[in-house]
Amino acid sequence: MPVQRKPVSKAPKETKPRAKRKTSPTMPEAGPKTVERFDRLAETFVARGATRSQMFGMPVLKAGDKVFAGTFGDAMNFKLGGDDLEQARKQSGVEPFEPVMGRAMKEWVLVPLTHAKRWADLAERAFSNVS
Repeated sequence: MPVQRKPVSKAPKETKPRAKRKTSPTMPEAGPKTVERFDRLAETFVARGATRSQMFGMPVLKAGDKVFAGTFGDAMNFKLGGDDLEQARKQSGVEPFEPVMGRAMKEWVLVPLTHAKRWADLAERAFSNVS
């Protein structure tokens, strides 16, 4: 006796909408003035044993295997500790470093190009902090 089969439905299957694929945030690019200032600053630290590297696709400086400073758009970020971090956060123009909105990296501050005169001092403090 032959097996009876159900007729195939011609109606399309209802599908759930696909979740949008998460894309990684694009990191802001540093302008020429920021790159020039970072390069000058980097030279002084490389001469003292720091190395140049990349973090989040941005140029950074490392002491050993620890990042202590880098660029983020037309700003620089610095990893500070203790009193240096507390003092830096009180300065105008200094913000918490949030490479992804709403996710601040503790011990890190972001200082825009408009306050670039502070970069050398903060880089020195950051270098001492991780060395």
